[in-house]
Amino acid sequence: MDDIDQFLQLHRAKLLTYLDGIAPKSPTDQGPLEYVEQVLDEWSRFSVGRELRAPRRGERTFWFALYQLEELVEYPVRGELDPYEGLLLKNLAHVTELLKGWRELPGGFYATRPGEDSDEL
Repeated sequence: MDDIDQFLQLHRAKLLTYLDGIAPKSPTDQGPLEYVEQVLDEWSRFSVGRELRAPRRGERTFWFALYQLEELVEYPVRGELDPYEGLLLKNLAHVTELLKGWRELPGGFYATRPGEDSDEL
């Protein structure tokens, strides 16, 4: 396990608590948006000046789940569940199960690392 894997595994466990609705446990815990911003900030500091290897199994699933969580919590609440919000929830339920097993992101879904140019892939 290299340092990228360690970073991802450290955050994977906590991300799953947000995806499963377990976190935040108390009013003093970070909300989901603050947590997402923390992970993105830590990745930015972690990856600066590094030669990064190609993503391994499950890594794009991690980033997809993080981005979907961010999008869901930033989505304005309107009372009724609108179709796009329903799609986000459906995607999150599916990707949460994939993330638990550290499985690959299936076709039709895609995510890059923060700062990764899709032209580099």
